[in-house]
Amino acid sequence: MGRLLVSRLVSLVPTLILATFGVFLLVHLAPGDPAVALAGDGASREQVQRIREQEGLDRPLVIQYVDWVSHAARGDLGTSITTRSSISDAIRQTLPVTLQLVAGAMVVALVLGILAGVASARRANTTADAAISSAAAMGAAVPSFWLGLVLVSVFALQLGWFPATGYVGLGTDPGLAVRQLVLPSIALGIAGAAEVARQLRAVMIDQLSSDHVRTLRAKGLPARRVVWVHALKGSAVPLITVIGLQVSRFLGATVVVEAVFGISGIGSLVTIAARNRDYPMVEGVVVVLAVLVIATNVVVDVCYRLVDPRIR
Repeated sequence: MGRLLVSRLVSLVPTLILATFGVFLLVHLAPGDPAVALAGDGASREQVQRIREQEGLDRPLVIQYVDWVSHAARGDLGTSITTRSSISDAIRQTLPVTLQLVAGAMVVALVLGILAGVASARRANTTADAAISSAAAMGAAVPSFWLGLVLVSVFALQLGWFPATGYVGLGTDPGLAVRQLVLPSIALGIAGAAEVARQLRAVMIDQLSSDHVRTLRAKGLPARRVVWVHALKGSAVPLITVIGLQVSRFLGATVVVEAVFGISGIGSLVTIAARNRDYPMVEGVVVVLAVLVIATNVVVDVCYRLVDPRIR
């Protein structure tokens, strides 16, 4: 397993280089000039040129990329153009909040998705199956920001069960932090739950009609054990694949959900940076998210071999 992990990490180096170069190139090709944004309205051409030289924006893109990657490899993502603070420090402060939101959304996706997927598979081609499938299709189609607004309106403003906005952090007040994460986790995780339910239903139907499940039933094993242990275990590889894809999706969708609920996570950080043409901050955030997605793929690959001996 150790040799596999090392080989996977080595093979991901070209992917990481390509991802960083793509991010760097796309950010610099985006409309707008960060030197103009930093100089402010009414700045002269000489002032803009002076800022461009101070920030190194007048150098060729290849040289800027090599310099940026060499520093990023040592953990130095540079300095924000607008705040003049360390980008690495800003990401370290906001990333834990986003990861907690992603974890909450994943709990919602797994609990609701597995329950709905198994229930739908056990009642395949019935009215209950059609109702669950319709609900899953609706959950996959509903935008996270719209669902978030509905949840805030109903459960925060009208009923007062949960806070509408903000986040204090688990270390400050764990009880309040959990209550503040409930609504955004549901808003972010419903689409993931719908996808888990749809994929798990298809796999579970095949598992429940397989020979080994029929043999277990013939031996007199309880139906619950057959479904929740043996059939679900046989569906583990496709389920892990869906989970890995949902983690990547959640990392990207937090931008909108954090804006709706007023959460100061990494999504809000990159939104403000993009609005201010703070290219170094945008590059740093996107590269960190790319590394998280790549790390998720590695974990998924390792989990394949842990749950299915045939892959090993």
